[in-house]
Amino acid sequence: MAIPRPPTSELGLAAATSGLSVAVGGVVGLAWWLIAPLPRLKVEPTGVFLALGEAETAVAADGWFALCAGVAGVACAVAVFGWVRAARPGALAGLTAGGLLGAVLAGWLGSALGPGPVRAAAAGLPVGTFLDGPLKMSAHGVVVLWPLLAVAVYFSLAAGLEVSHPARSDRSAPPWPP
Repeated sequence: MAIPRPPTSELGLAAATSGLSVAVGGVVGLAWWLIAPLPRLKVEPTGVFLALGEAETAVAADGWFALCAGVAGVACAVAVFGWVRAARPGALAGLTAGGLLGAVLAGWLGSALGPGPVRAAAAGLPVGTFLDGPLKMSAHGVVVLWPLLAVAVYFSLAAGLEVSHPARSDRSAPPWPP
């Protein structure tokens, strides 16, 4: 199966690139749900609380999300640059908007796949019972990691391109400045 050519219009390229990032967002959400540890909760007489020593686990979900989103941002940038093979603003706009939408989708999907509401799960359980807490992102700023890394990697790859100048097509002309 041949890979289709990139769209010639910048708007079309931005839409295609955004679509790729959003599709990857679903995979990232699933991966985050599979690898992030769930905090353990304990049913107490006064309510449901984090079990002793589980505060780090609740924060670790943000770290795992950052790792998954960062890898996705780098992978999307490399894939788009390999597809386009040029520095184009449409690809950059698509990586930015699509990365942000993909990260939001990944966060929502990972949380939706995790355990349900705590009150419903703990209803009727005896005191002292442990249960898995929800997978949620507490540092919402990690969603910008994906588009940030995608843009940085795309710029880094594009920086290696040789730009041809029509005025310098004559190689016999002396270099500027003299």
